[in-house]
Amino acid sequence: MKTGETGLNLIKAYEGLRMTAQYTPSEEWAVGYGHRSTARHGMSVTEGDAVRLLKEDVKPLEQILSENVRAPLNQNEHDALISLIYNIGEENFKRSTVLRKLNAGDKLGAAEAIEKWTKAKIDGELVTLDGLVRRRAAEKSLFLMPTDASVVVPTSDVMPAPECDGYMLTEAELKATPVVEFDNVPEKNAVDISPEEMGRRNRALFAAAQSLTGDPSKLIISKAEEREDIGVTVGVAMAGILALAQTLISGALLMGMEWPNLANMIGLGPDLLAYLADNLPIWIPAIGAAMCYFILYVLVKRGARDELKRRRAREIARVKSGV
Repeated sequence: MKTGETGLNLIKAYEGLRMTAQYTPSEEWAVGYGHRSTARHGMSVTEGDAVRLLKEDVKPLEQILSENVRAPLNQNEHDALISLIYNIGEENFKRSTVLRKLNAGDKLGAAEAIEKWTKAKIDGELVTLDGLVRRRAAEKSLFLMPTDASVVVPTSDVMPAPECDGYMLTEAELKATPVVEFDNVPEKNAVDISPEEMGRRNRALFAAAQSLTGDPSKLIISKAEEREDIGVTVGVAMAGILALAQTLISGALLMGMEWPNLANMIGLGPDLLAYLADNLPIWIPAIGAAMCYFILYVLVKRGARDELKRRRAREIARVKSGV
C-alpha cells in the first residue's frame, strides 16, 4: 500500500518546510520536510525537491509496515502509521506497544498507544511537548477515521463514563477546590515585561492618579508635548524679531522723510537712509517671507501639540473607563 496525499500532508504539516539545512536538537542535519539521510550543512532545496525527498523517505517505511504488521490496514490506518514511524523511527516502532496491539488484533488499543509518544528529552529531562501531543492526536484521529466515512456507533446514544478520566474529583473535593489557585499565580516580579510595555503602564498609572486630583489634560505634560511647546516658543520669538526689524526699518525711513533733523540727531544720516531706501525692495520681501515661514512653523507645531493632547486625553479616558 502506498502512502496517500492525506498521510503526506499530515507529515508536511508537523515537520514543517526547511528550505535550507538546519542542525536539529537530535544532532542531525535536516532539510525539506524532515529529510535527514542526505542532508548536510549548506544544503538548500525547493518545495518541489522537498516533496520528492519526502516521497523517497516514506518508501522504506511502507516496506517496514508490510514486513512487520500482520493485521490488514485501510488507507487511513496506513497513512497514520507512516507519519508515526517517520517521527519516532523504525527501531522504536518495532518495539512499540502500537505494533504489538496491531498484531494482536486490538486496533483500538493500538490507537490509544499512539498517544504515548508525546515526550522528548530536553536537557536530559523527559518533557511532554505540545507539538508531539498535537501530532499524536492528529495521527490517532486519522487512524480511527473509517475510509468509507461510516459511523460505527452514534455518539449521541453512548455517553462516556466518568471512569475514563481516572482522576475525577469527588463531590467533596470539587466543593473544597478554590476556583483560582492563588498559590500558583506567578509573582509580579516574575513576569517578563518589555521596557515599552512598562513605560505605557507607568504613563497610564500616572494619568489615572492625576485624574483623581484635577484635570489631567492640564496637569500632564509629556516629553513630546514639551518639545512641541519649545518649537512654538522659538517660532513666535523669531517671527517677533523679524516683525520688530521690519518696524524699525519702516520707522527709520518715515523719520528721515518727515523729521530729517531728528533722524540726523539719532544717527540716521542721509547716507544710511539712502542705503535703506535703495535696498527696500529686497528688505521688505525677505523679511516678510521669513515671517510667513515662522508663522506657518508655529501653526504646524501648535497643531502637533493639540493632536498629542487629544491623544493623551483619549488614553486617560480609556484608563478611567477601564477599557
